[in-house]
Amino acid sequence: MPKFHAVRRLYAYLLIVAAILLSIGTAHAAMTEESGRRVALVIGNSVYKTLPSLPNPANDVEEVANTLRSAGFDVTIGVNVDRIGLEDTVRRFLRSTNNAEAGLIYYSGHGIQVGGQNFIVPVDATLETPYDVETQTMPLDLILNHLKQNSRVQLIFLDACRNNPFNAQKFWMAEKLEPVGATRGLARIDSDLGSLIAFSTEPGQVALDGNGALSPYSESFIKRASEPNKEIRQVLTDVRRDVIAMTDGKQVPWENSSLTDSFYFIPAPPPPSVEPMQQASVPEGAAATKLTIAPPHDETGSALLVTINQLPQTGKLSFDGKPIEQGAKLPAAALTALTYDSTGVAAGTIGLIGYTVNDPYGQATQGVVAITVSADAGAKIAQLEQEKQVRLADAGAYLKELPRDIDTTIGVGPVKAGLPVVPASAAEMTFKVAALPDKGTLRDGDRVIGIGHVLEAADIPALSYEPQIGTENQAFAVTLQAANDDLAPATVTFKPVLDACDTAAAAPLDLQGVTAGKLPNEIDPDDALPACTEAIKAYPEVARFVYQLGRAQLANRDTKTAFATIKKAMDAGHVRAIYELASLYEFGASVPRDAAKASQIAKGGAAKGDPFALLSYGKALYYGRGAKADQQEGLRLMLKAADLGHTYAMNELGYIFLNGVNVPADPDRGIRFYEAGVERNDIYSLNNLALVYRLGKGAPQDLPKAIDLFTRAAEGGQPYAPTNLGRMYRDGVGVAADKAEAVKWLEMGAERGDYWGALDRAILAKEDTDADSLATAARYFALATAINMPGSGDPKNQAKAELKTLPNAAKKKAEETFVAELTAQEQKALPKTKSLDDRLVQLAKATWVKRNPRYDLF
Repeated sequence: MPKFHAVRRLYAYLLIVAAILLSIGTAHAAMTEESGRRVALVIGNSVYKTLPSLPNPANDVEEVANTLRSAGFDVTIGVNVDRIGLEDTVRRFLRSTNNAEAGLIYYSGHGIQVGGQNFIVPVDATLETPYDVETQTMPLDLILNHLKQNSRVQLIFLDACRNNPFNAQKFWMAEKLEPVGATRGLARIDSDLGSLIAFSTEPGQVALDGNGALSPYSESFIKRASEPNKEIRQVLTDVRRDVIAMTDGKQVPWENSSLTDSFYFIPAPPPPSVEPMQQASVPEGAAATKLTIAPPHDETGSALLVTINQLPQTGKLSFDGKPIEQGAKLPAAALTALTYDSTGVAAGTIGLIGYTVNDPYGQATQGVVAITVSADAGAKIAQLEQEKQVRLADAGAYLKELPRDIDTTIGVGPVKAGLPVVPASAAEMTFKVAALPDKGTLRDGDRVIGIGHVLEAADIPALSYEPQIGTENQAFAVTLQAANDDLAPATVTFKPVLDACDTAAAAPLDLQGVTAGKLPNEIDPDDALPACTEAIKAYPEVARFVYQLGRAQLANRDTKTAFATIKKAMDAGHVRAIYELASLYEFGASVPRDAAKASQIAKGGAAKGDPFALLSYGKALYYGRGAKADQQEGLRLMLKAADLGHTYAMNELGYIFLNGVNVPADPDRGIRFYEAGVERNDIYSLNNLALVYRLGKGAPQDLPKAIDLFTRAAEGGQPYAPTNLGRMYRDGVGVAADKAEAVKWLEMGAERGDYWGALDRAILAKEDTDADSLATAARYFALATAINMPGSGDPKNQAKAELKTLPNAAKKKAEETFVAELTAQEQKALPKTKSLDDRLVQLAKATWVKRNPRYDLF
């Protein structure tokens, strides 16, 4: 008994010593880092079609992208992108920026400065004429301004400061013909609060390509941004020093910062995780017993260094067969391989190992192992070994049973992976991330998980994955393996999918959307209404689904309900809903028509960079419709919408310049905008360019080209192209006259709501004079009258006058045809009238609305 009490007192004393050891010398340099999303746009253009190729950019950005992914950024990358590819890449990035903590742009390639603005140059740019900047390049400000509105921190890196290789020295910038700035480098950009702008060389100077696979700037940036626990301004100081040395002082990187907080690419994680007090039993008189010590780790899986601060006073501690001295430094994994020689040590003796674990960030944590020499330690060791084998077997079975395919919805935030809980027997194990998706973000709560990161067993059920926008129909794998044991790894595949509401009712060019979207006439309300109703129930915090439900209600002809839904989406922060509400006032749909109200609402959407609102408010300013005329600002806003790929804006600009509306006519400039729309398969651009070649206005007449463009537009759903094509077949212009073809196309135009198609079809029918033809004429004259749009249709309303000239018998027959399409209740709902002509117009409108009420096609 006395011996037992002595051992207990000694053990208590040693625990006190251990506590003192743990309290001394622990350095904690970890910093608080934002847990918010980090998004990056990385573009490298090397292989230009007509401009000098650049050796490095494509290589640069692949390496930069990898570096940023390691730093927790969700990277949208574009390599050797043409103008449309650049547009698509930028839009995907802008969609990802919503509520981001940090947004970063890294561009390497040709750039140009005009009028004090910097422009990214795609690989298909020629820049041979004054018209080319506005249709062939993309202004950097367009991306930066959107980033400023949607992220707390903006970081811009431009390795695009090269000699100007372009032929033209003046380019159109809105209403001005501006000269290219300096022919060397880019224009200075001043940073706003929360922004940092970095150039690979000073403004107006030229960056060098270097002799290696990477440019000097990118090579240094990759190296320095990968260094842990280094604030960004120190990173850039080191980059500047490197580049000056690599270029013998010929290139001096430059930056302008208005950051208010520290920013770290790779911040320090929490200090190393160490079991503060461990116990190990060894048998009495054993020559070399392996100690059961849990290895330390940190979240990032970094290499850790162990320093042995204290050795047991009795016995011998060894590693790899060699005695360990106090102060010895070992890799962290060596702790699990330490052995203890208890020869000559009495049973009941307790010895202490004190050690410090250091990480690469300058942080340290201490641990203590109490070694007890015991006569029955062999049995305990055998029991521990048995428990270890059970633990490994259970962990191995767990990894094998992990689900292999997990659908993750795009654009609703992090989606829980739903991985099962690790068995209790393996709860003390750690797991390493051996492979990671290169798009999207894997998280454990707020913590972003990177390659090599270590997960506690309790972390695995909390894992979530947020897919990158635009990754539907792709698959991304995460591979987990036991961190310190030899078990077969497990791979879990995430499959990004669109919610059915996004598939059915997403809007084109919606910068808060997640997919390319559908035009109004492409929405099937039978699919969209239930899908979006369910999406709102599942994700009530996602305003996008509320807006898309409003679009579905519009497609379902329920404009009153749609108005309330769209207003709700706008109030919840969905930017496109602002434009949609403005358009309802513009058209007078469910609310009184009010141009001033429409333009005032659209102004708010334009301020937030929505391309549809930019066009709507830009037109209001340009033409003075519902707003005080400001042609310069209106033109600027419409050009901005076109820069974002809005083909409606391209058509409006084409019309303005082709016809000289409030500006001197410039047909070449107008045609460039039409051609830009055609490159994007826009049905309205196809029709507009076809009219240019049909009439020979602005370009030589080319009837075969007009026929081809009209046909493509008509087949794509354009409402006016069928009429234009029908007239050519009717009159034998560019093709042999063919009345049957003319009838087919004119009826298609009429059914799409084109007044002129309905009028021309009626006139053709009237020429035949037989009873059936005259009844057909009555139907189409009535339809033309019903769909004639005040202010933009036929002010003389020729169709109404023509309808009066037809015999009553033909009108009665037309009435019978209309009535057959309506139910008794629908007929009863029509206003009472004594005029047969008015009755036909009402019937024509009711039947057309029932089939195809597309006010939003025009």
